[in-house]
Amino acid sequence: MFGIGTSEILIIMLIALLVLGPKEIPKIARTLGRGLREIERAKDELKQSIEFEVDDKDPGKKTELKETKPEDEPEPSEDLKEEMDNLPSNRV
Repeated sequence: MFGIGTSEILIIMLIALLVLGPKEIPKIARTLGRGLREIERAKDELKQSIEFEVDDKDPGKKTELKETKPEDEPEPSEDLKEEMDNLPSNRV
């Protein structure tokens, strides 16, 4: 755990007891526990949402793009053809 041995943890706990006092340590421990629990819940929610998105996009199913071919395009109406033919040409 973070490269800290048992003796270092005992020293940190002894200093915390001397600095904070026996009444404050349980309150701080509860607060830290709640905070760590909230972090764990947020991590689990993020993990679930990522897994949902990955599962939603099935890797075995390839998305095929439909190519548009000239025969797939609708023919312009006769009125539109006439209007396009009557447009002035701006070619130089």
